[in-house]
Amino acid sequence: MKLPPLWKITRELKRPLAQLKLLPSRIGTYVFGNKYYDWFLAKNSRCTEGRATPGSRIAVYLIFPSQGVLASHIEALKYLISSGYAPLVVSNLPLPEADRDQVLDYCWLCLERPNYGYDFGGYRDGILLAREKAAQIDRLVLLNDSSWFPLPGAQDWLAEAEKTGLDFTGAVSNYGHPRVDPENFRSIRWNYTTSHRNFHYCSFALMMSGRLMADPQFIKFWERFPLTSDKKVTVRRGEIGLSQWITSSGYSHGMTSDPSDLDQRLAGLSHEEIKAAVRGAVFLDRPRLDTLREQLLAADAPAGDLVAFLLTAVAIQGASYVQPDLMRQLHGAAFLKKSPCWLDEKGSAITIRFARRLGGDFGAVVAREAETLRREKAPDFPPV
Repeated sequence: MKLPPLWKITRELKRPLAQLKLLPSRIGTYVFGNKYYDWFLAKNSRCTEGRATPGSRIAVYLIFPSQGVLASHIEALKYLISSGYAPLVVSNLPLPEADRDQVLDYCWLCLERPNYGYDFGGYRDGILLAREKAAQIDRLVLLNDSSWFPLPGAQDWLAEAEKTGLDFTGAVSNYGHPRVDPENFRSIRWNYTTSHRNFHYCSFALMMSGRLMADPQFIKFWERFPLTSDKKVTVRRGEIGLSQWITSSGYSHGMTSDPSDLDQRLAGLSHEEIKAAVRGAVFLDRPRLDTLREQLLAADAPAGDLVAFLLTAVAIQGASYVQPDLMRQLHGAAFLKKSPCWLDEKGSAITIRFARRLGGDFGAVVAREAETLRREKAPDFPPV
């Protein structure tokens, strides 16, 4: 049997030691994280009533406006209001007075809170505040500004999520398939399932039914949610933990852009369309994937190899990151992740070029903001 490369053996040997060093702090936040926030930090929050009409359909919109309140924030709020949702804005940064006043024109409530617990800390505050202030909740949505939405020409995500009739609906999910070593991409046999141990619905867009919001156990999940400032642990406890709670609690669940049949959808494309999808794939600091891509394209690889390569990339990183253009073509996906703009030079360029093709006034807004993110957060990247 062929041994794995030395770098992989070394990585696996170091992993338990690194996790052991972090164990005390993780146990501490698991037991006391929410209590620490509720007893000491929450008193620094500020809640202001906005000028939008309250209602029984509520959208918790979490923002982290490090560059101030942007045109894309206001566009998202306008979309929520026009769709019949009362926006409850949660800002993980304090807002300057002018920004706060602008947000108040387009929200029911605006909560400014200490940035503890990342997105799930903000979601927790938003859900508990909605339960406290709303006379009735027929539907509640969680959204955040890690993505631009709604993309021009895409599906109306709120309407599509409502049509599912499910108790819990995401836009897309990640890690429903075991990760495959890129070098062995041809061995992949696509079997995407919610039962995979790392499966989770992506937290940038989630919709919950009134029945779920009325469940005391669901509210307890949020009250007891173990807050932490460790981002990786937040993902595990938040996205994975919430998804596992939903899938094990008997509630109906699903998503509007389901990767489970991605193999079949890709097989239905022409060779040229598949090559375009490979060229347009976004990889976040995955040099081995990028090298393989260049080799496959240079060799004019057969469609089967290209499909297997794309599925391997999605298994490793998730469809919402790897294939924003393709997910929009196949599913009308309405979201574009922002982080590739500064995390990977080639992925940033692909994202910006995609944004420039969106068209319309909001497409121009997305492109400008994407270019600004690249320029300010990755100053070493050359202009696109």
